[in-house]
Amino acid sequence: MKPRTYPASRRLGVAVAVVLAVAAGALTVVPAAAAPTALPAEAAALREGLLPLPAGEIVGAGTSGYLVRDARTYANHWVRFDTGAVTKLPYVLPYFVQGSDSVVEQSDAATTTVRDMTTGRVVLTVDDSRLYGASFWGAVGSTLFSTAGDETTGQTLSLFRPGANGAVARTVATGLPDDATAIRPESVKGTSVTLAYKSGGKQYRAALDLASGAVSGAKVVVIPADALARDPGDMSPTLRAWMAEDAAAKVSLVLEDRRTAARRSLALGQPSSPVVHVIGDWALYADDRMFFEPSPLQALRARSFAGAEFKLLDTYRHAVREPDGTLLVQGGRLDRGEGLFRIRAGADGKPVATMIASSGLPVKLVLSPSTIPSTIDLDKNRGQANLDWTLSRLNAQVKVVLRHRRTGKTATRTIAPSYDDYVAPRIARLRWDGLLDSGERAFNGAYDWQFTATPLDKLGPAVSASGSFTVTRKVNPRDLNDNGSPDLLVREGNGTLTRLDTVHSAGTPGTGAVRQTIGSGWQVYDRIEATGNLGGTAVGDLVARDRAGVLWLYQGTGRGNYATRLRIGGGWQAYDKLTGGSDVTGDGRNDLLAADKAGVLWAYPGTGDARAPFAARKRVGGGWSGYDRVAATGDLAGGPAGDLVARDRAGVLWLYLGKGDGTFAARTRIGGGWGGYKDITGAADVNSDGRNDLVGFDGLDNFVHPGTGNWKAPLASRRELGSVPYEPNLLA
Repeated sequence: MKPRTYPASRRLGVAVAVVLAVAAGALTVVPAAAAPTALPAEAAALREGLLPLPAGEIVGAGTSGYLVRDARTYANHWVRFDTGAVTKLPYVLPYFVQGSDSVVEQSDAATTTVRDMTTGRVVLTVDDSRLYGASFWGAVGSTLFSTAGDETTGQTLSLFRPGANGAVARTVATGLPDDATAIRPESVKGTSVTLAYKSGGKQYRAALDLASGAVSGAKVVVIPADALARDPGDMSPTLRAWMAEDAAAKVSLVLEDRRTAARRSLALGQPSSPVVHVIGDWALYADDRMFFEPSPLQALRARSFAGAEFKLLDTYRHAVREPDGTLLVQGGRLDRGEGLFRIRAGADGKPVATMIASSGLPVKLVLSPSTIPSTIDLDKNRGQANLDWTLSRLNAQVKVVLRHRRTGKTATRTIAPSYDDYVAPRIARLRWDGLLDSGERAFNGAYDWQFTATPLDKLGPAVSASGSFTVTRKVNPRDLNDNGSPDLLVREGNGTLTRLDTVHSAGTPGTGAVRQTIGSGWQVYDRIEATGNLGGTAVGDLVARDRAGVLWLYQGTGRGNYATRLRIGGGWQAYDKLTGGSDVTGDGRNDLLAADKAGVLWAYPGTGDARAPFAARKRVGGGWSGYDRVAATGDLAGGPAGDLVARDRAGVLWLYLGKGDGTFAARTRIGGGWGGYKDITGAADVNSDGRNDLVGFDGLDNFVHPGTGNWKAPLASRRELGSVPYEPNLLA
């Protein structure tokens, strides 16, 4: 059996029919006197004495009302002229015969129906099994128009009507040539339907009598040679107008006096979707696209053959004809908002636009009250956040400034009008990557935001709003400046101590850490170790050993630097290895580990008291003289406590899994080839995947080895963290 074919828009409708599932014949009617709260714009319009205009585009008008279709949601609504009642329809086929009060529905996969909107009743039901290979082109009264055949060699037009035993099909055999194609009923007046078709390479219009089914009075549609897209334009008894295109793709509005055949033109440039309608002696023209820059074509303007011109509407979207030829235009005015305007010739012949329906939306740009959350947790969503503002329309450019209250540093972003930057309906979304203009990750704490939206079409002023929110994250033990990312410390050859903020985005380490100089004079120390929190604050600290063997504590301030040093004690020259940043005792406080020159490893449990940061040391075990570097990593391999890694003099790296009581499990070989690093250090969670990582420095570049959480293979392949100039000594 030959498969049934549909116009593209109908095929899409079949696919989404289940989304709009409504029982066959069922309707949702919103009476004028009882508009529900779900339709506030409709209720407001009726209170103002205007008809409602549901979301979407007007696609047709009959004697009793007009049809609005939302291409985004596929919702269809019929609005009555007399009462303003809104009827929500099941899936409506997209083609509509102008002037008709009938719509063609497909509420399931088995039947196609015609509904007369003057009564709201289904007046024709056709079993779809009879319609394979057919395409539907609207309905008038209880008559459904259907075509079948080859679009290139010839088609037939069938009229389906009610019969005693169901729908009866009648093929139009009188008046249509055998090679007729592209057969479309365009409009209806009384019982006569204007029929368009192609034959012999020409376009025709003819009259179809509904009663007899005969076609007569065929006339060739004269298409100007320069007509854009072969569109013949529009005409009245005295004036014809069309859009012309030259060889350079420049478009002009052409007006022709039908009494004298004289022509005049107006250059329009290169509009994307130019349209023209004729009312009496005036041509109405516009461009029906959304404008991203000011243009005279965003307005609906009227122009006479003599060259007089004036603006009817500030915006234009679409237009249809009523049965008497009156133009219904969907557009807007700054003083009235968006809606539906009835345009007729006034007493002096000039077109007059009268608003008859309102969508409830303004033409000028309006910003709704903000719903920005008061707290933004940047530990979620991979360190990113979506901030949304609702605008009345989207052809605007948005600038957002986020200012950290404590530091004054900002994140400035511009949202351009594209589908990537806006979220329907009418939401401008800032997809904040959690970074500041400086390249640093956003600091925790209070932020003030400023939002400004400027209409690109210059219709109305810019709108703005401001507010505040707080950024929060869980504490990162290696974070020195309260922005959630761990920091590395580098001592330059001249004794300058530098902090490297390991900036990353969406879980990937950055390719250049943000650098901040902490201070000079650090050459007095022969060993410096970042230890995480030792002194009881929420930020990381460091210990530094001077050349006399005295150990000093520097408490982090949370602003990327350190408070005045505190003396811990002397005698620390006995150790040739120091490392910190792991809680190896399982009490929730970071500890310090030190290997003496005899190869014995000692644990100094942290107390959380800056005045006496360590309890009495505990012996871990001997044999550590075989390692040239030991690094505390925190929980690297999914165990119960902080771990250690140690590199032997052959370049093999070993994992010591912490038991949580100050001791370690038997070592596990991680792998060889680690001798190429001048230094290695634990760096907490560099890539925000919830697992601690290891960083190595080869004398030129820093590399991060992401932790896996698996003690059998605790480190993934390395990634470059960022180049470091000067040949520094990587400390932590």
